[in-house]
Amino acid sequence: MPRPTWKLVTITILACGVVLSGNSVQADHSERLNELLSQGKLAEAETEFTKTASDAPDDQQAKLAVGLVQFVKAIEGLAHDQYRFGLMSHHAQRMPIVRLPVPANPDPEQISYDDVRTLLKDFGKRLHAAEHSLAKVDTQNVKLSLFLGKVRLDIDGDGQASEAESLWKMFSTINRGVQQEQGEDFSLGFDGADVHWLRGYCHVLMSFCDFGLAYDGHEWFERCGHLLYPDVETPYEFLRKESPSGPGRFDTRDLGDLIAAVHLLNFPLQDADKMRSAHQHLLTMVEQSRQSWERALAETDDDREWIPNPKQQGVIGLRVSREQIDGWHEVLGEFEALLKGEKLIPFWREYARNLDDTPDVPKEGTGVNLKRFFTEPRDFDLVLLLTGTDAAPYLEEGPLSTPEAWQRMARVFQGEFFGFAIWFN
Repeated sequence: MPRPTWKLVTITILACGVVLSGNSVQADHSERLNELLSQGKLAEAETEFTKTASDAPDDQQAKLAVGLVQFVKAIEGLAHDQYRFGLMSHHAQRMPIVRLPVPANPDPEQISYDDVRTLLKDFGKRLHAAEHSLAKVDTQNVKLSLFLGKVRLDIDGDGQASEAESLWKMFSTINRGVQQEQGEDFSLGFDGADVHWLRGYCHVLMSFCDFGLAYDGHEWFERCGHLLYPDVETPYEFLRKESPSGPGRFDTRDLGDLIAAVHLLNFPLQDADKMRSAHQHLLTMVEQSRQSWERALAETDDDREWIPNPKQQGVIGLRVSREQIDGWHEVLGEFEALLKGEKLIPFWREYARNLDDTPDVPKEGTGVNLKRFFTEPRDFDLVLLLTGTDAAPYLEEGPLSTPEAWQRMARVFQGEFFGFAIWFN
């Protein structure tokens, strides 16, 4: 039998390489992705992995990398816009709902109501691009090792992503116990379940953007925008660049402004299609959450899991029981039934009791059709909605989503329902 020549061996190896390539065995892009993200080179990363995915259509890792980078770019864009207008440098520092871990801007630009709408539109477009890319990923067998703490963003727009603009540093401003080594070592084995989870979060955030764009908040912003930004475009000159009261100090102007902010939560409808779009995003979120858990429950490994199944240890140190997963699916089912109008929100005036009593709500009765709130929108007035008169157009008779059902589902989360809901998406 003749001895094989090195030339024949080389040809055989190359042929095997072609076969393996045809069977979708791809290079691991984790190291290169983390390298670019740690340097804040988001545009370069998007371009590089978009080309890789185009050249190798079966490379699911490359497709995932594109979606992840685009999502990070969406967050960077929002953070830059908020830094540009100084969200963190005024009264907003004392308002947890809008507080973001963005450095204070010593010289913020003036912001107008049109700027706010542009900010929401831009954020929504970036999220749409990320979700569209993530939707192309085959989630059956894909994973990237992602070092989140090392990601750097160019928040101040100077073209440089400094250490102060790294995610771990930003997070340490709201969780002061985080040290650099601990923050930079935080990594995920980002897999198929997480792809669906992130797509769901994109849809949630896009629904918020659409809701904000559906209504005209011009008057609220001109009278109360200074609660969020230090230099607002307003006809009330005395509201511009007002010196905020210091930490722990009470200023009578603060109380008056907060009362005005609640009083003015009545917004004319501006774009009904945006409400319908927000409705569809929420329905898609439910679908993505279910698919995320389907993927998670099928996993057999245990690799830095963000969404762990009962046999895995979550990367944040928490375990999830099968009972909690089943409870979450019940929550999704109840929420979906409300969004589809198959169940109604019990009309609070019909079943109101003393504040210390649980309302006795029947399984059938008078309720608000949440689907029609989105698909047949009207002007929004929070006070009139809560007192009932603005809910009247949506009242129907039918099956109700009872408090007992939600309390039963919440019990499996042992008093931490909202924390799990934010985590689970």
